Amino acid sequence: MTKVNHLQNSHSEYDSDNKAIAFEIVAENALLLSWQAKISLTQHNQIIALQKVLVQKLDALIIETVASYHCLMVYFNPLLTDSSQLINKIQTIIKDHLISEDHDNSGELKDNNTNCINIPVYYDIDQQWDLAEVAQRCNMSMDDVIKQHSANIYHGFALGFTPGFCYLASLPQTLHLPRKSSPRLKVPQGAVAIAEQQSAIYPIESPGGWHIIGQTPLPMYESKNGQFNATINVGQNVKFYAITKAEFIALQKGVKA
Repeated sequence: MTKVNHLQNSHSEYDSDNKAIAFEIVAENALLLSWQAKISLTQHNQIIALQKVLVQKLDALIIETVASYHCLMVYFNPLLTDSSQLINKIQTIIKDHLISEDHDNSGELKDNNTNCINIPVYYDIDQQWDLAEVAQRCNMSMDDVIKQHSANIYHGFALGFTPGFCYLASLPQTLHLPRKSSPRLKVPQGAVAIAEQQSAIYPIESPGGWHIIGQTPLPMYESKNGQFNATINVGQNVKFYAITKAEFIALQKGVKA
């Protein structure tokens, strides 16, 4: 433990084109790369691009990479390299490959994005969820809440909380609300919810403090033959579309069958 604590104090930094990437050694086999702490599609696209390049170029050294909003965790094999060597290799890769690539820096998601997953949602007030309250607090009708939520395209920024729970951003500013002051003890599987700048789907029944505005019949993950597959992964885009209660029930039965 003493050794790990010592390593946690190690720190290096790379700066290019006014974009700083901080390197932090967080374990004997883990390196954390951090960008500016913000929700930014442009920045996240750069993180995903770097993740792909690192996996391609350093496949023999890297065990796993995990991207989130503004960080990239790199787990490496300490028998084959050490953190200092890996930092030097990553800095070289950034200089030689990533910075010169033609990234989509528009910061906008296109409606015809081929990487877009369409999620059906039964926007519902039957279960005494939060659609009516959200409409009231946002000073709009429930129909307008549905239209704005379903017209937007969301980007998967991070996985966490529960298996298959993907943090999606960015919610239209007109729908921004803080998390509920008193979380529910039970949020149903498939609940579609919003909070602050984000939207998400609860993959399983769990506690939750986001505002529930609907429910999808689609499962958020599959676990089969020892393999876990999330329906929405980091870097993918999502668009919601409204369905009726009858369609929800039919799809739910189809999924269960």
